Amino acid sequence: MDVRIFSKCNFTTVGLREILSSIPMLSIKPVNRFTLQQGKKKCIFIIDGSSEGFEEYYESIRTHFYNMASSFVIINNSPNHPPVCIDEKTILISKSAAIDSFYKLLDFVHLHDRRLFSPVRLSKSEYAVFQHWCAGYTAEAIADIIGLNKKSVLNSKSRLLNKYGVQDKNSLLLIAKIIFKDSVIEEFDSLPKPAADINMSNSLI
Repeated sequence: MDVRIFSKCNFTTVGLREILSSIPMLSIKPVNRFTLQQGKKKCIFIIDGSSEGFEEYYESIRTHFYNMASSFVIINNSPNHPPVCIDEKTILISKSAAIDSFYKLLDFVHLHDRRLFSPVRLSKSEYAVFQHWCAGYTAEAIADIIGLNKKSVLNSKSRLLNKYGVQDKNSLLLIAKIIFKDSVIEEFDSLPKPAADINMSNSLI
C-alpha cells in the first residue's frame, strides 16, 4: 500500500519516512498536489495539520482521490490525545502520540477495521454550537441564534471536548475545519457577522 506524506516541515517528513520505512507493506512517498497522480493502489494520505495550506490540500485530495484513499491520517500539533475518527475515512492523531500507537493506527487503517472508523456523533445542538463557534461567534451570540442559554452553549463546548477526546480548543478548531470546510461560510452568509476583533480561540471562554 502506498503512503503519501504531505508536510512543509522537512523534519516531519523525514521523521515519518524513517518511522514508516520499517513496515514492509508500505511504500512511502512525499507528495504535493502537483505531483500526485491517480493510481489503482489503495493509498494512505498522512497530512501535517500544522502545515500552511493544509485545508486546501486536504480538500483537494478528498475531491480528486477519495476513491483511491484508504484513509486520511491528519497529524495534530497539539497535546497527546487518542486517535479521533472525524468521518468514514479521516483520522486525527496527535503529534505527541507514542510511535507504537502510530504503528497500531496504521494496522487498523490497513485492515480498515471498523472499530477505528466510527465517527463521533453529535446532537443537533452540539453540531449547531460547533458550527457557530468555528465561524467566530461568542457564546452569547450563539445562545441568541440557536435559542439556548449561555450556560447550555458552554456545556455543549465541554461535551465536544469530551466526545472528541481532545484537551484543547485548537484541536477542536482543527476538527471543525475538517468537518465544515466551506459550508460554514456558505451557511452563515445570511446571518449577522461576528465582531471583527473576536478571537475564535477565546470566543467560548
